[in-house]
Amino acid sequence: MRNLRNTRDLRAEILSLAAELAADPQAKGRLHVVDPAIAEATIRKEWDSLLPAIAAKVRARMTLAVDETQAASGKARRVAEGSIVHLDKPNYRFEVLRLLLGASLEDDGPQPEAGIAAHIDGTQLGLVDALGASPTPVRSALAALRDAGLIDSLRWLEIEPEALSMEQLSRIGALPQTLRFRFERGARIKSPAELVQRAVPLLGPKGPKGWKPFSLSGTPVAQADVPALDLMGAPRLDLVANIPRSDKTFDPAVMRLLDDGLEPEPNVLAPAPVVLTLVRAGTRFDRDAGIGQARCAHRCDVFLSLLDMGLRDQALQYIKERE
Repeated sequence: MRNLRNTRDLRAEILSLAAELAADPQAKGRLHVVDPAIAEATIRKEWDSLLPAIAAKVRARMTLAVDETQAASGKARRVAEGSIVHLDKPNYRFEVLRLLLGASLEDDGPQPEAGIAAHIDGTQLGLVDALGASPTPVRSALAALRDAGLIDSLRWLEIEPEALSMEQLSRIGALPQTLRFRFERGARIKSPAELVQRAVPLLGPKGPKGWKPFSLSGTPVAQADVPALDLMGAPRLDLVANIPRSDKTFDPAVMRLLDDGLEPEPNVLAPAPVVLTLVRAGTRFDRDAGIGQARCAHRCDVFLSLLDMGLRDQALQYIKERE
C-alpha cells in the first residue's frame, strides 16, 4: 500500500490481509507499506499490537515490510508540495509589549527604555538590542502602545498586566503569529496531559535539534509556578518558539517528533490541541520551572497564553499569586 496516512487505514489493511489468508490455508501474505506519511516505528507498533488478535495459524503466515527509502523521498516531496509554513514579518507591537510585560512582571516599577531588558534576565540590554531590531520599528511600536493607553510615557515604560485583554491586543494589532496543530484523520487522539509528558523530554538538554527553539508555556508552567492556581488540567499544549527574525519559513514536520499524527490546523477558530506561539526577539528568556529538565517560557509568555485560552481570571490570579 502507498501513501499510508493514519493508523486506521493500516489496521484495515492488516485485517484485510488476515481475512485473505484465513480463506486460503496455504497462502502467505506480506503487507508492503511504501511511502508512508507516518513513522515506521508507529507502523510496527500498530502491527505488533494488532497481530495477537489474529488466529495464530493466520498470523504465522503474515509479514510486514516498510520501504524506508521511498518513505524518506515521500516526505521530501510533501515538503516541496507546500507543507512548509510561510512566516509573517515580525510584529513589533507584540514583541515590544511582550518585553515590557516581562519587565513589569519582575516588579521593578517603571523603567527607562534604555535598560528595560536588564530587569528580565539581568543583562544590560535595551529594547532595541533585546529585540535585535532597528530603532524605527521599536519607536513606532511604543507610540502605538502609548496611543492605545497601555503606556503613559515613552521615557519611563511600564505596562500593567491587569489592563491587557486579547480583544484589546487584537484591536491594536499586537498579537503574535501562532501555528496551530490538530490530529489528522485516523490518528489516535492524545490528551493535552499526554502531549505535555511527551514534550518534556524533547525540551530537555538532550532533546532533538529541531526542538531547540521551543520552550514550554501555558497551564503546566502556570501550575508549576503557582500550585494553588484555579486550573482544571491542561486544555491544550502551549509552546513558545524563538524564531530568528531572518527566518521566512517554518517546517511543521518537526511537530511529528511530538506525535506523528499531528498536522497544521488551518482554521484559526477551530480548537487545537497544540498551539505554537512565534517569538521573533533576538534575546531568549527561558528558565527552569521544575518540570523535569524542560525549558520553560518566561512568565510573560505564560500570562499571555492563559489570556489566549480565555482564562483571564486565572491569568490575573497567576500574576497576583507570584507577587
